[in-house]
Amino acid sequence: MNNLHRVQNIFISAGAALPANDAASTTVASGEIGIFGSDWTALNPAGGDIISTQPSIYIVESKTDSDGVTYLKKSMKINGSAVTKYEAASYTPSRLEVWAIGYSRAGATGTIEVNNSTNYNYSIRFKNDKQNYSARPETLNVSFPSAATATQFSVATQIAGSINNSSFNSQVVAIVVGDGTGVYGLTGATDHGVEITSKEIAQHFNTTYTPNKVYFSVHVNDATGFGSTTTCTQIQSFSYGSGTYDQVYSMENKDFGYEGVVNRRQWPIPALDYSSSSSLVLSTAIAETVTATIGEDKVVFSATVAASIRPGDYVDFAGVNYRIKYFVNSPVGTTAILTSVLLAGQAAAAVKVRDKYDLITIEFNDAINTPTGVIAVANKSVVIAVPAIDTAGTYDSLSAAGTDVKDILDDWMASTPLAFANITI
Repeated sequence: MNNLHRVQNIFISAGAALPANDAASTTVASGEIGIFGSDWTALNPAGGDIISTQPSIYIVESKTDSDGVTYLKKSMKINGSAVTKYEAASYTPSRLEVWAIGYSRAGATGTIEVNNSTNYNYSIRFKNDKQNYSARPETLNVSFPSAATATQFSVATQIAGSINNSSFNSQVVAIVVGDGTGVYGLTGATDHGVEITSKEIAQHFNTTYTPNKVYFSVHVNDATGFGSTTTCTQIQSFSYGSGTYDQVYSMENKDFGYEGVVNRRQWPIPALDYSSSSSLVLSTAIAETVTATIGEDKVVFSATVAASIRPGDYVDFAGVNYRIKYFVNSPVGTTAILTSVLLAGQAAAAVKVRDKYDLITIEFNDAINTPTGVIAVANKSVVIAVPAIDTAGTYDSLSAAGTDVKDILDDWMASTPLAFANITI
């Protein structure tokens, strides 16, 4: 076996506390996880178990299939003396790619050079995988003539229209912006621009296991009407994030293969028991409030929210859900741009944050017999996904499941030969 290859299991918790100390595996409720020792009794949720008394452990998850039958999914045996890595990653939202041609609201600067009755040319080069996953990148290349009496606004409108009416409008969206006031800053604007943002696209193909996020670069041809003074800037780079639903679903989908599911395209295609959930967990209100105007996509927080809200986060303003596109005061300040406009005006409204999964990873090795009879070392891993917070918990708290997993594993891992440090989630 290639020792870089890791057979992997993933175990996903709905968030409840783990079974009590020395409880049997039958006490794990459907949708929840547990950690059991070599004697098949639950490790103490408060911690304290070490490898001298529990030399190996198993992670389990109780699942219910489509027929209503509940069963126990069990990890590979994790021998404490063979653990090679113990680490964690807190939930981080995925981030959208954002570019500007001309004026940029993020940098509060930029312009479009205006030339009458002149050909303009720009291109958007997509770097993400195509749906058929060929190696050839896709490019949107557009040429258009400016009006006889062109303005920055008219050129920007033509750019945005050519993007939104193209065959790539399922991957990107463009809006015209300005340095004025009101909706998109267009009232009384002097400089104008086009803000180009990636969209979330369909995921979850049975035969692909990596989330497909749109990312791209934008280029203006300075030999055309754009000239040498038009600005073209990247406002924000994309990010996959960590512990997102797309990531955890894709990981779970792939790991079914390690459980023997190999038929992905021939009838009958098996109905799989997915545990990953797209429902985000809503926090309690953070300290800062938000003020905004109906119909606008810009909001202002009462103070910096650097500790609690990040670009890409899903938030709740007075019971209405929005997503943070980017912060004007990069990376995080008090003014944010949303992916949609406000449905209602907000004056000092309460703000809540929506989170997904924290991930804990254990890597270990095992001795296996190869077809030739030679003993080889196989690298393996187990991933545990727990909700980042409990419903109505504070943004910086842990879920009940996360607390118990951390308490159990921190003590047990510290007693292994490599004496791993405690994780932070």
